[in-house]
Amino acid sequence: MLRNIILTLIFISSYTLSTQAQVRYAIRSSEKEFQGKVSELYTKYKTDGFVTYKGGNLDMERSTEFPIFVELKEGNWYQFVVVGDPEATKFEMKLGLEGVGDFITDKFRPEVTNEFWTQFAFICPRSGRYLLTFYQRGPKKEMLGHVGILQRPARTNNGVYSFKL
Repeated sequence: MLRNIILTLIFISSYTLSTQAQVRYAIRSSEKEFQGKVSELYTKYKTDGFVTYKGGNLDMERSTEFPIFVELKEGNWYQFVVVGDPEATKFEMKLGLEGVGDFITDKFRPEVTNEFWTQFAFICPRSGRYLLTFYQRGPKKEMLGHVGILQRPARTNNGVYSFKL
């Protein structure tokens, strides 16, 4: 009887450890896929001559809109890169200007499109403080997120310069 109890406890313990290892592997795999996509997109745009204006990872929670204010200048060309959690089930990104409304809205379901990122070019029509919002829904409480804003540098008689503020 005691032997059966001990064997049962060992079985439960090994099953629990195995399940925890699978969860940790899935998390690491998701993070690796996320970081790989961020790196791939930055490499692509840097190779095409863009420079980073602003960018970074976000501490996001599921089903919570993450607002980012960014100052953009009229006539400048910006390339936006938004990477979500590979496990997200819904993804929504908007870029707008107060008093004008949204210029860009991108909504999709990664489970349908197999993409957990979006990218778009934006030539700023009017200088101002723009609001970029990023929303994800998914199975985890804490979601991976990254927003990058790159610029196309302009050439002058003195060489290349960027529009960094």
